[in-house]
Amino acid sequence: MGTRKEGFTIIETTIGLMIVCSLVAISVWNLKDYQAQIEERQTLQWFKGKFKNAMNYAYLNHEDAKVIVDPVYLQISNGKFQVQKHLPKTLTITTGHQVFRISKSGETSPRTVIFRSTLTGKKYEYTIQMGWGEIVEKT
Repeated sequence: MGTRKEGFTIIETTIGLMIVCSLVAISVWNLKDYQAQIEERQTLQWFKGKFKNAMNYAYLNHEDAKVIVDPVYLQISNGKFQVQKHLPKTLTITTGHQVFRISKSGETSPRTVIFRSTLTGKKYEYTIQMGWGEIVEKT
């Protein structure tokens, strides 16, 4: 008569543990990429929103404003506030250091700012149009 088996062998347990650990490792890796993509999107949305806010502020309060686009940080400033945000490590600016001076009438010269994502390989192009500086986005 054979013996009765109760439970798993050490080999079955090891294989099951390897499968579970592999799935967890893959999920954690994908989560890091997802978090970096979210950080990139938030930074780009922040840039667009703050740039438009600076233009509106300059127009409504008849004060000059300035937007600095640097390969390391983004900075928005006027008479009342100054806000600075560092770029995520996965996002670079290919157009170099630029300073946008926004006049008291809320106008600025037309230019293009290009961000490149090293994570996704995408290029984000923001063109600030002449006059009341509407931001046109191309991906």
